Amino acid sequence: MREQDAYKDLSDLFRVEDNTLAAEPFTRQVMGRVRQQKRMRRVVVGGLGLIGAGIAAMQLPQLFAEWAGLEKPLADALATAPAELSTAAVSQINAAATGNPMWIAIAAGAALCVFAVSAFERA
Repeated sequence: MREQDAYKDLSDLFRVEDNTLAAEPFTRQVMGRVRQQKRMRRVVVGGLGLIGAGIAAMQLPQLFAEWAGLEKPLADALATAPAELSTAAVSQINAAATGNPMWIAIAAGAALCVFAVSAFERA
């Protein structure tokens, strides 16, 4: 019975011990580790980023040299592209009109997607 009375209020016992331990050194130690990891992360990521930027910069002269030779073929391809696309579209439309199963499946899939979007769209 005497022991129960002596330890009835445990908060008083822990308060005495708690006051002897200062929280500042522990907090300083933990935050020091966090800051050190943050600095290390910045150094590693920044260093790797600079290395990557350097490697990319070393490739630029070769890239620009290859681009210089592409001007004429690219311009010719862009000039003939509309005519080639219209010819290809007409031939595909003719193939779809004759009952090509591939185009029928594509049209059915597109219609199903449009139906699904319109059916499940919320106002």
